[in-house]
Amino acid sequence: MFKVVLIDDEPIIIEGLKKILDWHALGFEIVAVAYDGVDGFSKLLELNPDVALIDIRIPGIDGLLLIQRLREKNISTKIIILSGYSEFEYARKAVELGVESYLLKPIDKQLLEEKLMAIREKLEEEFKINRAFSAAKKLTREKVVEKLVLGTLKDTEIEYMNKFFELQLPWKKYQVAIIQLLNENRNSCEINQTVLQLKEKVDLFLNKNSCGFSTIINNNICILFKDFWYPFNSRSINILKDMLMKYTDGQIIISIGSEVEDYRNIKKSFEEANELLKKRFLLGYKGLIFIKEAIFRYDKTEKEFDDKENAYALAVAIEFENFERINNILENKADNLIKKNASEDEAKSSFYNFFVDVLYKLSQNQEYKQIVEKYLTQEIFKNLFTQKTLTELKGLIKYYFTLIAEQIKKLHSDNFKVQVEEFIKRNYFIDLKLETLAEIFGYNSSYFSKLFKKTFGENFSSFIEKVRIEKAKELLENGKKVSEVAKKVGYEDMDYFCLKFKKYVGCSPKSYKESLKRK
Repeated sequence: MFKVVLIDDEPIIIEGLKKILDWHALGFEIVAVAYDGVDGFSKLLELNPDVALIDIRIPGIDGLLLIQRLREKNISTKIIILSGYSEFEYARKAVELGVESYLLKPIDKQLLEEKLMAIREKLEEEFKINRAFSAAKKLTREKVVEKLVLGTLKDTEIEYMNKFFELQLPWKKYQVAIIQLLNENRNSCEINQTVLQLKEKVDLFLNKNSCGFSTIINNNICILFKDFWYPFNSRSINILKDMLMKYTDGQIIISIGSEVEDYRNIKKSFEEANELLKKRFLLGYKGLIFIKEAIFRYDKTEKEFDDKENAYALAVAIEFENFERINNILENKADNLIKKNASEDEAKSSFYNFFVDVLYKLSQNQEYKQIVEKYLTQEIFKNLFTQKTLTELKGLIKYYFTLIAEQIKKLHSDNFKVQVEEFIKRNYFIDLKLETLAEIFGYNSSYFSKLFKKTFGENFSSFIEKVRIEKAKELLENGKKVSEVAKKVGYEDMDYFCLKFKKYVGCSPKSYKESLKRK
């Protein structure tokens, strides 16, 4: 419906105009009436109607002066003049002011209807043209935004582009965000369609908050934020992210460059955001990466994460349900990959190999072999390799290790003495320290030392030495060489091994072996 305002100082004329036509059937709606020029001018400014029927002689401001003031305000309302006078001068002036028609009172119904139909056709055509122009202008504005983001807009172009596209430059701050659709299981047509649908939602958000413009670059939605930046406006930006995540079932990532204060540096913000997309696997937990939260340096002097050493420690932590230690080792593994700036494939392969190594170490205990084999399936490996971020991969591995720990627990006694003794007898050959054992069983070293002595009647070092020497005796009885036995029971120094053996057995390993032959 096109909006119509009636202005005449005679109420009977107004009422007659309302009833003379079926306005709705013609596509019009009378939205207001006025009985003088001042009130009429106010209503026209307020409502900006499509059509106005104005009496040429009305109190306050006469019809011609009212129309002149409208044109000065760039109000493009179509005007039909109503007059009881046919003077040429009035008609000439009306034509100069661009009125659509000059009708004499009393109004001829058929003539008025014809004039309104002609105006409706003109309005409909103008609407189509304006819509096409707006769409073209929007597309062209997106190209201007693209040039701003890429840093290719020349200084000589800025003033004209700024005015024509109503960019309102300069702004206090500029910041670029890139929204990337994860294209798993989508063809190019589906991706293009979804990107356009996402852009519509982004534009609604930007228009509602008057906070910037968007464009599409390399099939990614690029946002140029205007005086609206992360983290200052993090709550609103996270609302946008959550809405897009929900729409795509979590299949988007948003990277955000730093905020800048000069439009010439917008390119820097874009390049930062673009570079962050390469790190989306390492840093893209919860769908958003911000440059200032992702700056890190790899310190080469920092102790390297030893996969072999930590795989053993993790296997032990799983065996004894030390969930804090499980979590800490996995966190350290992930942090090491981030600091090394590993690619997605490198990170997945490294974590996968680490996962398998831990399972292998657990499987060396025959009791656990059946449990471990359940986690060496193609389905498990596929699950690991389809995780979208390092955090999700780490969380999934932690989940699997937790399940394994709970299943192993069912095989174990809850008795402290039995658990500790079984562990030492299985691991006597490594460099076991009281502090390590205390951490494995979830105690501080001081308390564990006292508890151990109270439970076993001797201190930790004496107990493990006896276990090692007993095992050494078994190996010697089986014909093993003394040097070989020393290493197998955890002694790198032969002299130290012989000293300890003699302390507990009363003779050297060699003498013990010779005594076996005489029996």
